[in-house]
Amino acid sequence: MNDFLQLAVLLIIILAAAKLSGYLSTLIHQPAVFGELLVGVLLGPTLLDIIGLPFITNTHIFDFIAELGELGVLLLMFMAGLELHIKDLTKNTRVAAYAGVLGVVLPVGLGLAYGELTGMDINQSLFLGLTLGATSVSISAQVLIELKQIRSKVGLALLGAAVFDDILVILLLSIFLALLGGGGNFLQILLVFGKMILYLALSAGFGLYVLPRVSRWASKLPISQNVATLAIVVLLV
Repeated sequence: MNDFLQLAVLLIIILAAAKLSGYLSTLIHQPAVFGELLVGVLLGPTLLDIIGLPFITNTHIFDFIAELGELGVLLLMFMAGLELHIKDLTKNTRVAAYAGVLGVVLPVGLGLAYGELTGMDINQSLFLGLTLGATSVSISAQVLIELKQIRSKVGLALLGAAVFDDILVILLLSIFLALLGGGGNFLQILLVFGKMILYLALSAGFGLYVLPRVSRWASKLPISQNVATLAIVVLLV
């Protein structure tokens, strides 16, 4: 079987299994994403190891599947973003900030304490705590979309908390890696802060001021799929 057919068969199995398990999950009154995540674990290397099937001979196919998964996360977040407006998220900033910060501080603290009590060194304990503190905005968004609650007051607060949680964990993890790499002086940590603030400022400025003008211009072009293509380009950027 050539490389393309191997990829096609794997995608058929993954997509069909994900949607079937998602449907079965809804039958027990759970979000479809619960079943999709569960079947992902089942098909992974821990149990069935779908990449290790006898007909899979392409040694690079796992990397390609992983990259498609990254694109899937981007598409999921993009669809969630289409349901939201900045003004909606800012209505629950205080609640989201409190919940997001506590959602990091508590698990990180407990992970650190557990690591210290079980004899891990400080770096291992910190890493354990940071992994426990991480959440997933994409999964939160998918659950809220399925429940049709993403624009409700509770849904916006939950999504905002997940955003705060992820930003804080990424910041702490960046500082931790800077310290672990031996470059953890004050200037290196400031550089991490500076990069994050610069990225946020540039992306927000582009989205609020440049993108609307570009969208209006693209929508008037006499070419096929003009707005859809612009959306995909912006998503990838």
